[in-house]
Amino acid sequence: MTDLTPEQIQTRILELEDQVKKLRDEIVNIQFYQNRLPKTNLLSPNFLTRAFAVYGHTLVAGLIVGVIFYCIMFGIIAALGGSIGSLFNNF
Repeated sequence: MTDLTPEQIQTRILELEDQVKKLRDEIVNIQFYQNRLPKTNLLSPNFLTRAFAVYGHTLVAGLIVGVIFYCIMFGIIAALGGSIGSLFNNF
């Protein structure tokens, strides 16, 4: 290894101080965003907790879509059933 001159040492110190400042800024940014994250099981470090959270969301979404679909189908069947029933009354 070669010995560094005082100018090289000073330059290296300034570079390292800049790196330390950037790392501190990144830590502050990470802490800022961690505090803004919602408190939800979707972000849990535990795999099973995340899996059941996703399953629960999927189940609720499926129920909502299913209820809407079945209400529309009931309306269509009720409308058609009434018109078909009136055809049988004519006989």
